[in-house]
Amino acid sequence: MKILYSGWRDPNHSKFGGYDYITKNPGTYYLDADKQLFRFIKLGQRGTRIKLYWLDIFTRLISRKYDVIHYFYFDCMMFRKIKKNQNSKFVATIHLMVDKLNQVQIDILKSFDGVICLSSSEEKKLEVLGIKSKFIPHGFNKPIYKNDEIFLKENIQKEKCNVFYSGTNYRDFDTFVEIVEFCYKEKLKIHFHVIGQRKNQKSILKEFANVTVYPFIDDDKYFSLLSACDYSFLPLTFATANNSLLEAQALGIISILPKINGILDYAEPQNNIFYSNIDQLKQIFHELKKNSFNHDIQNFSTKYYWDNIYRNLAEYYNNLWK
Repeated sequence: MKILYSGWRDPNHSKFGGYDYITKNPGTYYLDADKQLFRFIKLGQRGTRIKLYWLDIFTRLISRKYDVIHYFYFDCMMFRKIKKNQNSKFVATIHLMVDKLNQVQIDILKSFDGVICLSSSEEKKLEVLGIKSKFIPHGFNKPIYKNDEIFLKENIQKEKCNVFYSGTNYRDFDTFVEIVEFCYKEKLKIHFHVIGQRKNQKSILKEFANVTVYPFIDDDKYFSLLSACDYSFLPLTFATANNSLLEAQALGIISILPKINGILDYAEPQNNIFYSNIDQLKQIFHELKKNSFNHDIQNFSTKYYWDNIYRNLAEYYNNLWK
């Protein structure tokens, strides 16, 4: 079976979490938007739609050479319905909230032979819209990095619980600030390490003595810091595949997580810590103790390694022909 992947690497993902990992398998071919016409346009810049529209056109032009054509990011790049043919099957992965799809996007999605979503709850929402989909998780491989001992010596506070917080996508920043303030006022021995925030968020957090706000740091420093922390904290309003959770689990770090559907599809259920409301969350932090590497969480993370995800995808592709 010849498989064509069409997409790009999300610039916010580390090299261990990008969806393009699966393009390394035998019999797969990859149209990377960042290596095609208009590759000089960065995602999010003016002209992005032109770049992605061209990628869609070129993908369709060469599609007859392949058995399966899989679009990584349907949410961002589709403008026209797929014209089905007997020789090829078209597959779309949807990453964002189904609730945000407009009617045009829904009609386009219905024209695909297969639809993959990244959480069980989104699969149910698509079914309500009359779209049959399959929940196949996003992946993340255990990171390979050089431990930066000097960086850790400068930043990790050994006498305190070190808590890692990163990213902005669907983050409940107000809840995070409330917890930081709670820990500060209660004089709890907890220090927060914060990465990847917007300028206005950084200015708010710098007011607290129990927070270190970092500028951009490379993978070696990022994973060194995460692996040295006692916990990862992810207050979220919505989740499908969350790379910060997958990163923490791959390193055997316990995460503090909201009990929501998209999280429960990915989080190891016995050793991670879950909360349902702010009062419960404050109690968790009030009782937080220093922690160490968790083997059960790291063992659980292997189910999301890209080789395992690809086996699920390959089975799905084969079933499209039955």
